[in-house]
Amino acid sequence: MERHFYFFRHGQTNENQIGKRYGDGIDAYLTEVGIKQAEMLAEFLSGKDISTIYSSPYPRAIHTAKIAIKDCTEIITNEALTEASFGFWWAETDERYPRILNNFNRIKNYFENEVIPKSYGNVAISSHGGVTRALCWACGHKVGEIQNGQCFHFVLKDGKWQFIETFVPEIKD
Repeated sequence: MERHFYFFRHGQTNENQIGKRYGDGIDAYLTEVGIKQAEMLAEFLSGKDISTIYSSPYPRAIHTAKIAIKDCTEIITNEALTEASFGFWWAETDERYPRILNNFNRIKNYFENEVIPKSYGNVAISSHGGVTRALCWACGHKVGEIQNGQCFHFVLKDGKWQFIETFVPEIKD
């Protein structure tokens, strides 16, 4: 059986707009650009027959999912899909690498133990840059910086992951 997975970062927020990196603990909301990115993501995802939608519980991720998946009836939220606090990135201690590994393992474990076995059909996950990166890495695809509204498409077939494509919403001035 072949299943499609779509991992995407929320659209631009008021905090992204001013260049602030905030991670968890802040309820940032989509800007007009973020809403437009989610609408463009909806065009990309239309006709993909997505049966299950997971999301970070933060409003920016839920709002993006509701716009991007037009016939969305239920969004399953879980704290495992939240962004990490970014404070440790700038720490001058040895705490940094274990925290990165712990965050990756938290996301990967939820994905492998809850999402894959308990979801049927095609799956979308709306979350944050770091979470989307971790999901891609868990599928064997290394990515760096992830833009607002960017989506990664993977196929899982016979226990093997295949990266298909990425979509980046391009906003024209």
